[in-house]
Amino acid sequence: MRLFSLCLLLLLSACATHPGKVFPVRFASDAQRVLATTREGTLRGVQGAGVTAFLGVPFAAPPVGERRWRAPAPVASWEGVRDASRTGSDCTQALGRHAVLGGGGGIVVGSEDCLYLNIYAPAAQTSGPRPVMVYLHGGAFTIGSGANYDPSRLAREQDRIVVTVNSRLGALGWLAHPGFEADGDGRGGNWGLMDQQAALRWVQYNIAAFGGYPGDVTLFAESSGAWSACSLMASPGSEGLWSRLILQSGPCLEPTSVNAVDAAVLAGPGFAASVGCEGDDAVACLRATSNRRIARAASTRSGLNGPGSWGPVYGDAMVPLSPPEAFATGAFVKTPVIIGSNADEGRLFAVEVKDMHRYNDETRWMYGAHGAEVIERYPVGPDGPGLTMARSFTDQRFSCPAQAMRRLLARHVPVYGYEFVDRDAPMVVPDWLLPYDMGAFHASELVYLFGTRWVFADPAKFTPEQRALSERMMTLWAGFGHDPDFDAAWPRSDATGGPIRIFDPEGDRMDSGFGPRHQCDFWDATMFGAVEPD
Repeated sequence: MRLFSLCLLLLLSACATHPGKVFPVRFASDAQRVLATTREGTLRGVQGAGVTAFLGVPFAAPPVGERRWRAPAPVASWEGVRDASRTGSDCTQALGRHAVLGGGGGIVVGSEDCLYLNIYAPAAQTSGPRPVMVYLHGGAFTIGSGANYDPSRLAREQDRIVVTVNSRLGALGWLAHPGFEADGDGRGGNWGLMDQQAALRWVQYNIAAFGGYPGDVTLFAESSGAWSACSLMASPGSEGLWSRLILQSGPCLEPTSVNAVDAAVLAGPGFAASVGCEGDDAVACLRATSNRRIARAASTRSGLNGPGSWGPVYGDAMVPLSPPEAFATGAFVKTPVIIGSNADEGRLFAVEVKDMHRYNDETRWMYGAHGAEVIERYPVGPDGPGLTMARSFTDQRFSCPAQAMRRLLARHVPVYGYEFVDRDAPMVVPDWLLPYDMGAFHASELVYLFGTRWVFADPAKFTPEQRALSERMMTLWAGFGHDPDFDAAWPRSDATGGPIRIFDPEGDRMDSGFGPRHQCDFWDATMFGAVEPD
């Protein structure tokens, strides 16, 4: 859906978007240097304010030059001690109103030398290895980095090793082209996914050096990170890389986001031509083209948001079956999973819908032959057209696919569902810049889970009830797979997709009315319903 506000992009391009640099740790009064030795060499991190941090740790060789659009290669070992007190570069990305969705243009930031991860751990000594949590960030497969989040409080208070990860973005992460096949790494379309899998494999090999237990890894991911995790579930190479999974607002059964590699490959030459690369030497030309020009070029394939966007593909060696087919047949990495969404996901994406003309046009454009029916199902009331558009988008894009995922996966593994419903979730954007109250917007749960400030929200604005909700959520995310009373506190979802846990500052509760509340029977009967094989 091509509805992003200008203020969103201004925020994302601002300089204060990397709290993962953890200045309070690095410059604490008790800060000191600490060492850890990995397979590749010795790292020097920093410890302070109750947290140990190793930042900018390489997990793969830089994908530059002839390694652009190749599978990630192992890191070369080094002599001496490598500094790990600063985060590595963000991956190359274009920041712009259209660029964020794959439409081209924008201001290019970051570097291709970006395959780094960050490790945060409690400074306190422990008698044994700690459980590990690995986080995959969101950003429509075009923007973002692991350092956009500060998990130091989660690590310290929940006694966990928390890892955040970078992966290639935009065309550099998701382009497919027939000419890539000659390199032996496939035809492309999943380079970013390969990076994430390589990072998880690095954790298996090295996290013990930081006090973590590689046999106890929770993978948690939000938005496009969760869409990635869905594809990683369907990848045979992911077996053994995590113990349990949490998918936040990334229901990969949504039909526009399910894309075959064959179609992506067919679109590759058109992308190459758009940056001046054609003929037999197109791949060599692509590799010689500046990363800035590549990042600013519009997608010519279908991805997360349909035509003209980016995202994972299926049908290659990395992801042989589409996630829906893999889940239906049981051909996926089977671990317990939490699947959830937010009550007002669509409000972040509908801020430009300010009148009836725009509402009707956008609805008919998105839903085609079903447009009139959607308008009838979601009549504009006193809240206005923007909030009405947000409701239909929330239901079709997030809520109902999440419900379908719970139904499908509950046939094979323990599943737990949730909906985050805090309609007063804090947001740092001034109210006067917004057309309506943002409610439980897309990504609004993240400040509750990390308990630290990030680009959209500041926990300093929490009420006592919201602070208590944050503590409950952090405890449950960290306790997943560890708390013997977990199932009593959070009953499993069954083959109907329910019940689910409602996260509410006024008090959590279990709920079985999620599907009717989000009109899932209606959406499931349309071509825009979740892809749910029999």
